[in-house]
Amino acid sequence: MGVKNLWRLLLPTGKRVSIETLSHQTLAIDASIWLTQISKACRDPETGRLLPNRPHVRIFLLRLMRLLYHRIKPLWYLTGSCPK
Repeated sequence: MGVKNLWRLLLPTGKRVSIETLSHQTLAIDASIWLTQISKACRDPETGRLLPNRPHVRIFLLRLMRLLYHRIKPLWYLTGSCPK
């Protein structure tokens, strides 16, 4: 999934920007990365099971709300399989 060593390739030209600078723009988001990050963060460290009350859905929506608050239009795409 993804481009191997992408961050190493982009490091010389990449720069961090504040979220406010992306206002009124469309932002492409790799949804599989979001889902993987959230899925790993929302698992019980002992059993590996997803935590109750579906916190992964809440976190996904909070990320979306933050983008919309800053008037950023998200465009999601999937590059690989979703986490199991």
